[in-house]
Amino acid sequence: MRELLQAPYPSLVIPKPYDFAASICDHGWPMLAPFAWDAEHKTLQRVELLDTGRVVLLRLTAQEEGDNVQLQVAVKADQDLTVAEMQELEGKLRWMLKLNEDLSEFYAIAAQHNRLSHVAASGRGRLLRAPTLWEDVVKTICTTNVSWRNTVSMVQRLVARLGAPLVADPARRAFPTPQQVAAADPALFDKEIRLGYRNGYVIQLAREIVEGRRDLEALKQNALPGPELRQELRSIKGVGDYAANTLLVLLGHYHELPVDSAFRSHVKMRHFAHIPADAPPTDAEMAAVYDQWGAWKALGYWFEAGE
Repeated sequence: MRELLQAPYPSLVIPKPYDFAASICDHGWPMLAPFAWDAEHKTLQRVELLDTGRVVLLRLTAQEEGDNVQLQVAVKADQDLTVAEMQELEGKLRWMLKLNEDLSEFYAIAAQHNRLSHVAASGRGRLLRAPTLWEDVVKTICTTNVSWRNTVSMVQRLVARLGAPLVADPARRAFPTPQQVAAADPALFDKEIRLGYRNGYVIQLAREIVEGRRDLEALKQNALPGPELRQELRSIKGVGDYAANTLLVLLGHYHELPVDSAFRSHVKMRHFAHIPADAPPTDAEMAAVYDQWGAWKALGYWFEAGE
């Protein structure tokens, strides 16, 4: 296998302001296989299974060029990519990095908040996501009722046991497809992958997709209003309110807040510290704190909590 610096993708240019490294690291996805983040060189790596069945290693960096930021894409593969494979990768990269999103309205609101004006100034808010909604749903299910450390381990085991290997380095694997998960022996999940009670949720979702009972990827381009899209996500077994609202954020809908223990802890400490412990605010009262952000309240909370 050799590393091929593909011809530059002319469309993978983002007008400034845009902070590639900050945008990649603004939430935990780069820590989850098959992503890997090299902080020293500000490089995102990912093992990716292409539609042709080839497994390649992607390396993404960014370089400032005048008023823009140009993404540099290197691909480790056994031979040059075909035109179709390059087009597939470009589409996946645009989706992963949210390059098509217009965040100008969010930046206008953030600029009015003294402590969050830096978010607008650096062009942040494009939270990293997977190329497929399938992968994002599975990973989100693996964040529920568990520590982040265990989430990282669960996802790593899933990828290591079922993902297609990179020829040059078989220890590195792509995220498993629904077909690979559906074909796996459930005993493998119980003995080796060990997602706990989530085993059944992931297997069931994979089978629904393979059997044509659920077209999960269609939701990426679906024009459903936010509440209806949320309802569709909630229909997935294992996806509750928190997971559905998290997935809405990854799909580019920020009107719902992912309320969990971390949200409650932050809001109580930041906005309700004066309230007696025996009269805690309700979830509705805490959520109302972010009404000023309008349709962007999830991003408003996210960056406030990350201060």
